[in-house]
Amino acid sequence: MTIYQKFGFSFALALTLHLALLGMFGINLGGEPELIKQKPLPEIIKASILDDEKIQQEANRLKDKEKNKRDTQIKQQQDLVNKRKKEQKLLSDTKKKRQQEEKKAKELAKKRKDLAIKEKKKLKAIKKQKALEAARLAKIKKQKAVEKKRLDDLRKAEDKKRELARQAEQKKQQALLEKQKRDAAEKAAQRKRQADAAKAQQAKDRQATISATAAIQQKVNSRWIRPLSAIKGLNCTIRVKLLPSGDVMDAKVVRSSGDGVFDRSSENAVRKASPLPVPKNRALFTKQFRSFTFNFNPE
Repeated sequence: MTIYQKFGFSFALALTLHLALLGMFGINLGGEPELIKQKPLPEIIKASILDDEKIQQEANRLKDKEKNKRDTQIKQQQDLVNKRKKEQKLLSDTKKKRQQEEKKAKELAKKRKDLAIKEKKKLKAIKKQKALEAARLAKIKKQKAVEKKRLDDLRKAEDKKRELARQAEQKKQQALLEKQKRDAAEKAAQRKRQADAAKAQQAKDRQATISATAAIQQKVNSRWIRPLSAIKGLNCTIRVKLLPSGDVMDAKVVRSSGDGVFDRSSENAVRKASPLPVPKNRALFTKQFRSFTFNFNPE
């Protein structure tokens, strides 16, 4: 609700008085304004201003009163809600406490019942254990009698078994002695065969080494280019390292001819001759040709 709606009559009266005053001062809205001499405000205008202030004050007072009323109602409602919450909490706590007490009573009753059942089972187990013990003792007595008979039978069987074992061992020792004689003869024959084979292999390896060395010498000689400064009769010893394929890994003079140019030409000849002809036998290669020296004498 607006102030005009609350105080429409007073507002209309004040507006009418203001318009009347404008007419009394003779305001000319259509022409040039005339100089108006200031005069004191009439009493009626002062009264109108005072009425407006009172109207505003009354409106503020009513507004504050309405607000206070609403605040009081809200507080009362909130107090009522809080009171109900406290009552509900009290009821809930009481119910919860009663349920806990009932639960404890049930648990206690269950414990007592379980204890009685446990005691009954214990007595039953003791009775059963006594019966089992009696049965066990009777069984042991019977087992002892059976064991005595078994031991007697076993003793007789062992005596017979030992006699048979003695006879068997005697035969075994005889057979072992004969076998040892045969094995000794076989080992002697095998050692002779191995020695003969080793000699044959050594001869074969020696021939293969000679052939390979000659082939290497020939191939290196074919790749050698005589230096212009080289004189006849020069020779040197070269250390050569090879891969199993015969490829030259390194060639280095270990005994010089006294002529550096000749030595370098010898090393170059070995490298140019790569791969060198080596035996296919891997063991022979590893032993004789993986790293070897040979005398280079191109004459």
